[in-house]
Parts: sequence; structure tokens; C-alpha cells
Amino acid sequence: MKKISFIFMLFWAAGGILAGCDNTLDGSGTYEPLYLEVAVSDSLGNTYTGDSIVIPTDKNKIIFDISTNSGWRASRENKVGLNGWLSIPSKAAGGGDAVITSTVVANLTSKDKKVYYYILTTDSAVVRKIVIVQPHPSKQ
Repeated sequence: MKKISFIFMLFWAAGGILAGCDNTLDGSGTYEPLYLEVAVSDSLGNTYTGDSIVIPTDKNKIIFDISTNSGWRASRENKVGLNGWLSIPSKAAGGGDAVITSTVVANLTSKDKKVYYYILTTDSAVVRKIVIVQPHPSKQ
């Protein structure tokens, strides 16, 4: 009988603890869905929309303006032959709104350069994949 009473009390206590939890992000009692928005521009004054962008062949800085209610991280694909072309993000992780940059060197080759750039929430629930293409000089 003592064992049954103990188990009952344990469940009662666990229920009280769970009932008192606030499972919202802001503590207000209302749930705010996770969001991640990224605005992309460059140091030459261009703005970009969509998931695939074509940037000028000139030396440049790509600017990512992050708006989110979550922790986030940023990375780029590390493709063979592209080392040093597009720098890793100026800040690889953070929380909330932020602005990060990556430096791009001029494309002086005879081939287009392409890389995948990722910005995602810390838990990977929301992922923004941006394809960045820099054409070779004779294409522009």
C-alpha cells in the first residue's frame, strides 16, 4: 500500500510541475512560431532576392542581415578550388537579429564560381540555403 501511495504522490507532483511550466519562447503565455529571415546585399550597393544570387566579378563583401527569434549559425560549403574565394562568415553563430559578412575576391578565372551558403536555426528546424554564383569576367 505504501508503494502505491508513493507512486500516486510521485505522479501528482510531476503533474503539478508540468502544469506550472510555461512552454513559450517569450514567457508571455503565447507561443511565437520560429522564424528566420535573411536579406542579402553587397558592399557595391546591390540587393538580392531569392535563393540563388549572381554577384559581380569584382572584389566585394556580401552582407547577410539576419532576422530571427532563435539562435542561429552560418556556414558555407567548402568546395575544392574555392578556398580563399568567399570567406567564412564574419560571425559563425549568434542569437536573435544580426548582420554578418563574407568577403569575395574578384573572379579573374575563366570559369564561374559557385558556392552554397547556409544560415539555419540552432536546432536546424529552419534552414536558409543561398546559392552564390560569381560569373567569370567575360560573361559580364
